[in-house]
Amino acid sequence: MNKNDIVVLIPAYNPTEDLILLTDNLLSNNYKVVIVNDGSKEETNYIFDKLDKDNVIFIEHEFNKGKGQALKTGFKYILENIKCKGVITADADGQHLVSDIINISNSLCENSKSLILGSRTLDKSMPFRSKFGNSITRLVFKLATKVRVYDTQTGLRGIPFELLEKFVEIDGQRYEYEINMLLYCAKNKIRIEEIPIKTVYIDNNKTSSFHAIKDSFQIYKCIFKNSDIKTSILFGISAIISFLIDFILLLVLNKILLPLLEENIALLLSVIGARAVSSLFNFTFNRNVVFNNHSSIIKALSQYYLLAISVLIVNYLLLNLLTIQLSLNLTLSKILVEIFLFINNYIIQKIFIFKKNT
Repeated sequence: MNKNDIVVLIPAYNPTEDLILLTDNLLSNNYKVVIVNDGSKEETNYIFDKLDKDNVIFIEHEFNKGKGQALKTGFKYILENIKCKGVITADADGQHLVSDIINISNSLCENSKSLILGSRTLDKSMPFRSKFGNSITRLVFKLATKVRVYDTQTGLRGIPFELLEKFVEIDGQRYEYEINMLLYCAKNKIRIEEIPIKTVYIDNNKTSSFHAIKDSFQIYKCIFKNSDIKTSILFGISAIISFLIDFILLLVLNKILLPLLEENIALLLSVIGARAVSSLFNFTFNRNVVFNNHSSIIKALSQYYLLAISVLIVNYLLLNLLTIQLSLNLTLSKILVEIFLFINNYIIQKIFIFKKNT
């Protein structure tokens, strides 16, 4: 694979004259260049007019559709019209140096099956909002996917041609598209390689069209939607509501039955009644909301209550071990046992009882 096999795709929205210099440098280095004008303002038309239209492939959106859609428009055009081995995406605002684009190109040639990211260092030159946002997103992405990506928001990426067809289908119109690209790779075990780059921030990055609040919300929404974070939080909510139902019903039933029956029988029936209602709620909520499972309800219900009985037995055995044999405090023992059972409940229900249909 050589430079003639690589296409550089540049989505442009209200670019500066840096786009002209970048494009000329890329052409002089024998790269094919595709530029997508994403509905820029009329006052920037003179910049596009100065491009070498004889050698640059120029595509226009009638109105601004967002960076994600501009990338997908470029990918689709390349798929249908250009024979190449890979695509490098670069920003139009002069942040990415040609030398770094060449490094990404070389790395793409060596790792033709991997997504290559040009990772910026979080040094003093990076504006605070970019440094802070990138640090938070990196942490959230790692927690959500178990995949470590140093720079989740870099626009400089090397993409093998074989991934373009799938990348065109990925959701996202604006900056959330780029995080969805990483989520897709993490989910499908596509290797993500990172090489360090130097990013130039012009006038504290004021030309960026990234909206800190709106676009950040969309990015975190995508990560949350496509990860186990959402499932585990909903599972926790289900457990808390079930506990409250069980606790309140226990008190109510015991108060009703106590005048009618012996104390121990009233308590036993209250415990059974409260647990029957709370467990039925827990099963229904977990099946329909937490795990969104649509398999046989009879099979799932029988497995669920088999698990519930097993948990009850294990609960007693562990409490007996900790409090009687090891002489630990009952409160501490109960907390430790409940944490252990909560985690195991989550794993068993997700993997076996409410597993996704394939």
